[in-house]
Amino acid sequence: FFAVLIYLFKKDRFRHFEIEHVEIIFAHAAFLFLLILIREMIKDLENIKGDLANNYRTIPVIYGESTSKKAITVLTILTIFPVYLLIEIYDVGYMDIYFYAGFIIMGFFLIRLWQSTSKSQFLTLHNLLKFLIVAGVFCIVLIDPAVLIHGRQLVEEQIKL
Repeated sequence: FFAVLIYLFKKDRFRHFEIEHVEIIFAHAAFLFLLILIREMIKDLENIKGDLANNYRTIPVIYGESTSKKAITVLTILTIFPVYLLIEIYDVGYMDIYFYAGFIIMGFFLIRLWQSTSKSQFLTLHNLLKFLIVAGVFCIVLIDPAVLIHGRQLVEEQIKL
């Protein structure tokens, strides 16, 4: 995704887009990227015994469970930045509700992360993140229609060029 945006920047395809629209896209993409990365790291913790048996070199296998949890904690804290941008700086309409709820869920997630020791507990965290990602897709309808209409007009102008 990021590579496509960089390619389009180099080809000057965004000359009519306001920089704010691109920043909103990057903030959403960064949030989603962090959630997916955290989810993948949780899956590694969930399957650590299988990874050891198959000699896979995952972060939990190489550095240990505690270091993995610390890395996941840092990534979870990093999700605050795109959430802050999308709630306070940019106007995304009622999608703010999703980001506030996501912020609360991520706080709960961090608490449960440090309490988790078994595969079933990590599976619960994995499913929680999966729910948050799927809920984000369904919450797209909460974006202010004025933002979507303006974005559609910009895309149509780009197609005409």
